[in-house]
Amino acid sequence: MSTENIRVTRVKRPIMKLLCLIAAALAFSLTACSTGSQTVSSTPAANTTGSNPQPSGNLPLVLTGYQVSLFASGTSSYTSPDSVVVDGGHVFIDYQNVTAKDCTDNNTSTIVEYTMDGKVVKTFTMPGHSDGMRADPSTHLLWATSCEDGNPKMATIDPNSGSITPYTFPKPPHGGGYDDLYFLNGMTFIAASNPTLDSNGNNTHPAVDQITLSGGKAVLKPILMGNATATDTIKHVKVTLNLTDPDSLSTDLNGDLVLVSQADSELVFIANPGTAQQKVSVTSVGSQLDDTVWATTSKGRLLVTDGTKNMTFWIRASFGFQTGTVYTETPDDSGVVGMIGIVDSATGFITPIGIGFDKPTGLLFVPDS
Repeated sequence: MSTENIRVTRVKRPIMKLLCLIAAALAFSLTACSTGSQTVSSTPAANTTGSNPQPSGNLPLVLTGYQVSLFASGTSSYTSPDSVVVDGGHVFIDYQNVTAKDCTDNNTSTIVEYTMDGKVVKTFTMPGHSDGMRADPSTHLLWATSCEDGNPKMATIDPNSGSITPYTFPKPPHGGGYDDLYFLNGMTFIAASNPTLDSNGNNTHPAVDQITLSGGKAVLKPILMGNATATDTIKHVKVTLNLTDPDSLSTDLNGDLVLVSQADSELVFIANPGTAQQKVSVTSVGSQLDDTVWATTSKGRLLVTDGTKNMTFWIRASFGFQTGTVYTETPDDSGVVGMIGIVDSATGFITPIGIGFDKPTGLLFVPDS
């Protein structure tokens, strides 16, 4: 385990000692509370469940006031859950299976549709290593991308009919693939992942594009360059970005598009994205993050996928969520592995609320209906 410091409190400590203290506190609180040329396809599933009862020892640890429960487990047919979407009263989970990130092995991923109580409705087969998935709020089609490291692919999925429509990307100018998607203000945005860096280690290519679909093709328009100018929200100075790892997308309560540049340990905020009024700011968070979400209401739940555990979990707050709280997760290649935490937007400090995840990669805040 790395001994680097993470912004968890204002007093810096070795991270191993800090996590040991957090683990002890979590365990104590729990004890106290408890006495390629491939074909895409869809397959219906009847009378099956997405999860089986699991012993409590398989559950991660969360702080007092939070409760964690199992939503669904993968099976021998689909493994390594990643992206997660809730739309139309159903949950969609993207299982990456054993696939190459650059689509060189011709293997497939599986998207599984569940009811809200974890029963499998239908499965969809996607070519390659599927990594980004969102639901179009106007059509309720799923948009899914594959192969974020190279040779990217994408398709739309109609959950009602089961039809899957593939689209072709142009040759990526940044040399990599495409990752997460996000629908905002009537536009759709996509992260340009795994960029080829110049001789100085800089990304001079697009980091975020606006994407439209037309005639079987994905049409891209850059809206943020990897070396764009931004305002540092902590130091309050102008900086030049170097976005070497554009990854996941979300939005904050101000309506800004938010990019997680994972290996750079940065949250990039894009106000009025894709317009002449666009402004960019950046917050350094001190450790690699993956999906980052905002609590939009006091009543809701977090939905967390764990690729290594092959499980998806609910996290509920018995005291309710504070609207505007920023929740994030640290992946298995982070300096601090397997944590769900709260980001202090003013400082970039992260306060853990849960540990014991192995590879949390999908995170969603789901308001109660």
